[in-house]
Amino acid sequence: MSQTKTATETDAFVALALQEIKHYLRHPLFLVGTLLTIVMCVIGPNKVTSSLFHVIVPATAVGVFGLLVMISLVRRSDRAHEAAGTVTTTERTRTLALATSVVVPFTVGLAFFAWAVWAYHDSPPAPSGIPFGDIGDGWAYALLFSLGTLSCAGGPILGLVIGRWLPFRGAGAVSAVLLIMVTIVMQGLIEPLRFIRVVMPWTYFGGPLGIEDDPNRSLIMTGSPGWYCAYLIALCALGVLVAVLHDREQPRTGILRALGVVGVFAVVFCALAMTTGVQETMVNPVHSTVP
Repeated sequence: MSQTKTATETDAFVALALQEIKHYLRHPLFLVGTLLTIVMCVIGPNKVTSSLFHVIVPATAVGVFGLLVMISLVRRSDRAHEAAGTVTTTERTRTLALATSVVVPFTVGLAFFAWAVWAYHDSPPAPSGIPFGDIGDGWAYALLFSLGTLSCAGGPILGLVIGRWLPFRGAGAVSAVLLIMVTIVMQGLIEPLRFIRVVMPWTYFGGPLGIEDDPNRSLIMTGSPGWYCAYLIALCALGVLVAVLHDREQPRTGILRALGVVGVFAVVFCALAMTTGVQETMVNPVHSTVP
């Protein structure tokens, strides 16, 4: 009997997951965000920073837009469940099915990463850009993957959490605006915040931040983008667990334990992202006006 029940739940999950993937693929905001990312790739890399500064496009057009997409999918799923009139699936199953649809924006992020790595080598950064000195290609790859690829999954997962725990109208728009505002503050422009800025789910690791006599001089900021990738993956896992935790009708002990374990990993990875890699802001010795 229990095996039959488990098989039925698995079948329901697979069917719902495929349905949510289709809904995500057809959502207008996802299509617009993907188109903007494609247009940016067609325009090509920047002459100074190559593809490294292009991460802002998928992070915004696929990640932040994805936050809004996921909130709308959560509401659609709940409305469909209520309209069914019977308890056909648990909220936990529906939440996990929605989480599965993140494969759609993440695939766009992977496609961006492939293009960005190709562009980085085909049109490498200028001597006045980033990276420079002893900072090599591994640093650039980790930057591209964390900020350009993982952000495509992180935004929708945050939307899943908001959709489950903050169901009021306008929560998505308010959350997106707040996220952008806090990210601007913590992107590294404010020097005293540079060391701790990696607690954010999106932040720069370098760019034309400038110095006193050269406002466009390229800098590399503190931290390790490699460990930052691990931290973001842990944040994504935490987001899914927090969303699943909302279902009070299912056992929660295992979810709480998983939250504790993943939370510890997230703290450790964040600490490593802060305390390893570059530990003092590096200034490019080449003036920004030098081609």
